[in-house]
Amino acid sequence: MERDPTSFTSVPKDFPVTAHISAVAGAQPKMGLIEEGGKFYAPGTSPSEVVAAFLMCDDLASQMIPYCQRKLASFDGDKEATVKAALKGLQAKRWCTDEQCVWIMHRVVDELKWSVGERTWRL
Repeated sequence: MERDPTSFTSVPKDFPVTAHISAVAGAQPKMGLIEEGGKFYAPGTSPSEVVAAFLMCDDLASQMIPYCQRKLASFDGDKEATVKAALKGLQAKRWCTDEQCVWIMHRVVDELKWSVGERTWRL
């Protein structure tokens, strides 16, 4: 999704933004939009919603770092298996989109300086 970079100064460019599907009842055709700052956005893509989602995901990433460090022993030091299991568990919680879960785990892997294969990101 294309973003106006001036509206998201604190959000990294690689942070995934996904519009939420919305439905409005009635016989007449309608569109669900969010108005913010005189502009209209699809639900989930307004600047305040994107910043809020980023802050939540950033917080989750900071919590996942020590979690993955602890879980590494459960997987006999296999970093790839640890990351894959943590990603699967994070996606099961449904706290954020699957794309955001992958983004979180990429941040965790980068912070821990772990090397994992590309197949880790496919479930």
